[in-house]
Amino acid sequence: VLALTVVVAHCRILSQSASLGVIGMLNPEIAVYGFFAISGFLVVASYERSGSLRQYFAKRARRILPGYWLSTIFCVLIAVAFTHSFHVWGFLFANLTFMNFLHPGIPGLFSSNFLPAVNGALWTIKEELSFYVCVPFIVWLCRKYGHDIILPLLIVLSIVYKEMTSGPISHQLPAQLAYFLTGTLVYYHLSWFKRRGLWVVAAAAFAYIIYSFTGWIFLQPCSISILTIGACYLLPHFEGPAKWGDFSYGAYVLHFPIIQSLVALGLFSYAPWAALMTVLVLVSVSAVLSWKFVESPFLKSRLRKTSAEEAVTDTQTVASG
Repeated sequence: VLALTVVVAHCRILSQSASLGVIGMLNPEIAVYGFFAISGFLVVASYERSGSLRQYFAKRARRILPGYWLSTIFCVLIAVAFTHSFHVWGFLFANLTFMNFLHPGIPGLFSSNFLPAVNGALWTIKEELSFYVCVPFIVWLCRKYGHDIILPLLIVLSIVYKEMTSGPISHQLPAQLAYFLTGTLVYYHLSWFKRRGLWVVAAAAFAYIIYSFTGWIFLQPCSISILTIGACYLLPHFEGPAKWGDFSYGAYVLHFPIIQSLVALGLFSYAPWAALMTVLVLVSVSAVLSWKFVESPFLKSRLRKTSAEEAVTDTQTVASG
């Protein structure tokens, strides 16, 4: 749902089509913040289950890097197809080193579009990687001083930073850490959250309504995060496409250049709703192919390796016993 929200919202923003104004209420940033909250829940859970720091980082790398590299290569292929030029090395270097803010565009590509960026969605991947690096230190602090002290403190500091900054730096670490760590806090209190979650979600909804009318930014991170995790755990279970694979990441990292390409081709100018449906089809197909041939094989190799490591550990235990 969050990935679909981002895709549809970006269709409206990047095309600047008045005909798509009805979907203007969708805010891609809110969906991204929801991603951060879910990530804080799941990634810390992954760290707690990992047998070592090396295993944790290996799992994170296998999950995020293949799809990211695929999206970068995809952008390069689009650039070559549109510009018939190989002047992509600056873009390639910046994106492969997660510094896409240094080179968001490619000369001659999408220069007539509303935004010339090739894949403006990738800025969040840098944030995700920053979260992953911070997790071992944050969990160490939580174990030493208690997560009910450390996590709220870091959340408050993150919100203070977000409140006191403006411009591009207000969207960088540690500003986004509040969303991530609220998801982490729910993870550590999951059984309580399942019992009392309705009251917590109601309070979060009330806080978000106040934020909507007042603009008080300190109410936003925790309310969005709790509403997102609440939707995951308190609403009736609906597996949907997840029964066949995890397509959200592929849809997220691949949708932006697809939309930009259709905007450059003029499809949104002639038939905006047909263009929107075309984007949804192309993104869906791309996400499925990414999962089947790129993301899933890397994750399966991780599972095979983990099983082998566990078998070795069991053998050593029996031998030493």
